[in-house]
Amino acid sequence: MNFFKKTFSSLNITRNKVASTFTRIFSKTNLDDSDYEKIEECLLEADVSWSLTEKIIINIKEKYKGEGWENCLKDTFREVLINCKKIKLKKNIIMIGVNGAGKTTSSAKLANLLKSDSNSVCLVAADTFRAAAVEQLKLWSDRINVDFIANHNTSDPASVAYDGVNAGISRKSDYVIIDTAGRLHTSLNLMNELEKIYRVISKITEDISIIMNLDANIGQNAIKQVEEFNKALPIDGLILNKMDGT
Repeated sequence: MNFFKKTFSSLNITRNKVASTFTRIFSKTNLDDSDYEKIEECLLEADVSWSLTEKIIINIKEKYKGEGWENCLKDTFREVLINCKKIKLKKNIIMIGVNGAGKTTSSAKLANLLKSDSNSVCLVAADTFRAAAVEQLKLWSDRINVDFIANHNTSDPASVAYDGVNAGISRKSDYVIIDTAGRLHTSLNLMNELEKIYRVISKITEDISIIMNLDANIGQNAIKQVEEFNKALPIDGLILNKMDGT
């Protein structure tokens, strides 16, 4: 069961449900139709896509020979994970998304992850709109012990981002993560402001990754958000937050 604990390591509710279901089924020497239905139901409730769930069930039915179906299931998951397209993060990372999508916390988590891989990281507080956003990111930077850039004398996020990238260059930081304010994609002025941040930084360097944060609970509206934000900035990757409603 260690494989599944690692696969769903950040999803406690989902992980426990999947582990509980598979533990009961792993103890059986033969699988019947009701077992396959339980596997299917468990995976779908864990937000595994229908196409992948169907593939897993078909693989088990085709390869299962009375023993070792656990390995068959592992191989299917492993194949999917290996084939996932991986993003090579560039040096300067701009975190974007709507209000409450989890950008500030994700910025800190990403910084901590990069630091754990022996990288020097600088967090930049370019959310000059939300109350206490700067203080929140400063607290995170202190907790994980990474550099922090802010400017309480300006409300212009592009200016803060510009200073942050310059500071990262002068300090020879491996990564600079820029936390921006949440904004609705329907607000033209706010989207223009986001474009300005990207445009200003682009004058210094082209080494930029745009990472969009999404609330995983909003459903199909997430697709629309990505489409609209991608019109303003070239999105390189996504972070799904609140997968378990947490």
